[in-house]
Amino acid sequence: MALKDILDAISQKADEQIKMERFAHQKQISGMREAAERSAAKKKQELAKQKERKKKQLRMKTQAHADTITKSAVLNKKRALLDRIYEKVLEEISKLPDEKIESLLRSALKEIDGKGEIFPAKSHENLLKKLAPSEHTIGKPIDAKGGFLFVSDTQEQDFTFEHLVNEWLRPKTELNTATFL
Repeated sequence: MALKDILDAISQKADEQIKMERFAHQKQISGMREAAERSAAKKKQELAKQKERKKKQLRMKTQAHADTITKSAVLNKKRALLDRIYEKVLEEISKLPDEKIESLLRSALKEIDGKGEIFPAKSHENLLKKLAPSEHTIGKPIDAKGGFLFVSDTQEQDFTFEHLVNEWLRPKTELNTATFL
């Protein structure tokens, strides 16, 4: 019986050791599972934060793009309105009678330096023949809404209404005009 008791004691000791090893193994597996769950939860949080950051960035980009499109549309509309305004100004100046245009043309003629040829707009040919100093010759009429073009050997000066409105009046008044639109 001693052998049986020894075998039972060994078997009991082995069972206890197996039980302890199982307990340690279960504890280790539980710890690993908890660590994996914590790691997964942490990863999920990081992914959620990253997703929110990307959403926020996309929202900001979309908003900036929408703002740019809106501003561009407004600027294009303002440009179109300004083009119409200055076209209307040109149209109205062109309709003025010779008596009202005479002072403008006289002022323009005073700006001319040297001798040369004046090419009047068809509508102002007779008025410029009357107003032009004798040192200037009157050339063939040009296709312009009003005013004239002066050409000499050394220079060219454009006093057509189109040039005066688009190159002189518009740059000086466009910004102020645009703020009212």
